[in-house]
Amino acid sequence: MYLIFFGFFAAEGIIYPFWPTWLDSLGFSASEIGLLIAAAYWPQVFTGVFITYVADWRVDQLRLAGFLGFTAALCTLFFYFLPAYLWMFVSLSILFGGLWMVVLPLSESYLLKRDKQALQNYGWVRAVGSSAFILTSTLGGVLFARHGQFWVPLVIAASMLLTAVACLRLKRRVSRDGLQPVARNVKRPDWRALFERKSLLIAIAAASFIQLSHTLYFSTSSIGWGVKGYSAASIGMFWSVAVIAEITYFALSNKVLSIWSPLSIVMFSSVCAAMRWAFFSNSDALSVILLGQCLHALSFAAYHSAIMRCIRDQAPEDIQVFTQGVYYSLAVALPMGLATPFAGYLYETQPQWSYYVMALFALIGTLLAFIAHQKMRSPTHDTTNLYRRLL
Repeated sequence: MYLIFFGFFAAEGIIYPFWPTWLDSLGFSASEIGLLIAAAYWPQVFTGVFITYVADWRVDQLRLAGFLGFTAALCTLFFYFLPAYLWMFVSLSILFGGLWMVVLPLSESYLLKRDKQALQNYGWVRAVGSSAFILTSTLGGVLFARHGQFWVPLVIAASMLLTAVACLRLKRRVSRDGLQPVARNVKRPDWRALFERKSLLIAIAAASFIQLSHTLYFSTSSIGWGVKGYSAASIGMFWSVAVIAEITYFALSNKVLSIWSPLSIVMFSSVCAAMRWAFFSNSDALSVILLGQCLHALSFAAYHSAIMRCIRDQAPEDIQVFTQGVYYSLAVALPMGLATPFAGYLYETQPQWSYYVMALFALIGTLLAFIAHQKMRSPTHDTTNLYRRLL
C-alpha cells in the first residue's frame, strides 16, 4: 500500500502545482486552464460511481486500479506528443480524468479495509503519499526551472506507471499469501442501502463544499504566485510546506480521531478553510503564503481523514468501494468539475474578492457538518426541529 500511495501522490505532486503552469506555457488563458482542469473531473462523476460499484461485485479492485493506472499514463503521453488545441486537450482531459481519478477511491477503500482490521494504519500510509507529493513538487520545481516545463507530462506518466505496477504487485502478493482483507461479493450489492445512511450522505455533502472552496487555490494559486514574481522552485516549496503540514496531521489522525468525533473535526476543518482563504485574499506576502500553506493540515487533511473514518465505520459492508466512489464523485469530482471554470473566471475578473467567495463555500460546509453531526448523534432526531433550532 505504501508504494501505491507513493506513486499516486508523486503524480499529484506534479499535477497540482505544475499542470496549470505547463498549460500556461503552451499559451492557454486562465479561463481555458480552468476548463481543462475541470474537464478531468467531469467523467469521474459517472465513472467513479460505476467502476467502484463493479469493483464491489465483479472485478478485483487492485487489478482494476493497475489497469487504469497504465491507461492513464498512456493518455498523459498523448498530451506531450499532440498539438495544443483546446478542443483536443479537453477531450484528452475527459479521458484522463475518467481513468486516473478512479485509482484513488479503489486504492483507498482497500486501505480502509486493512485499517479497520488493524493490518495497516490509514494515517501513516497517507502520510507516505503526502511525502511523495512533497518530493516530486520540490524536485519538480527545480527540474522545471532548469530544464523547462516540457518535462511535466513525462514525469506524471512515469509516476502513474509506478502506481500501476505497485497495484499489480500488491495483488499478486495478497493472492499468494492469502491476505485479502474481506471476501468478495457473490451477488450484486444493493447500492440503494447507502441512501438509508442519511447522516453519512450529509457528511459527504459537507465535504463537497469544503473541497469546492479549494478549487480557486488548486487551479490558480501557482499562476498567481508566478505573476507576483515567485520562481518555479519557490512555488514548489510553497506546495511542499502545505504537504508537510498535511503529513504531520495524517500521521496523528488516528490519535485525533480517538479523542474527537469525525464530524466535530469536519466542522472545525471547514472553519479553518474559511480562515485560510481570508488570509490569501488580503496579502501575497511570503509570511502570509507560508501561514496559509501550513493551514492545509486543517483545511484539507483534517476533514478528509474524518470523512474516511465515517465511510469506514458507517458505509454498508457490501458497498464499501461504491461508497468511496460516491464520495470522490460527489464530494471531489462534481464540485471541482463545476466550480473550477468558475474559479478561473472569478480569478480573472474579481481577484480581490475571489477567495472570499471560497470562504463562503467553506462555511456552508460547516452548517452541513453540524446537521450531519446532530443526525448521527440522534438517528431518530426530527430534522424539522433541528432547522428550527438553527433559525
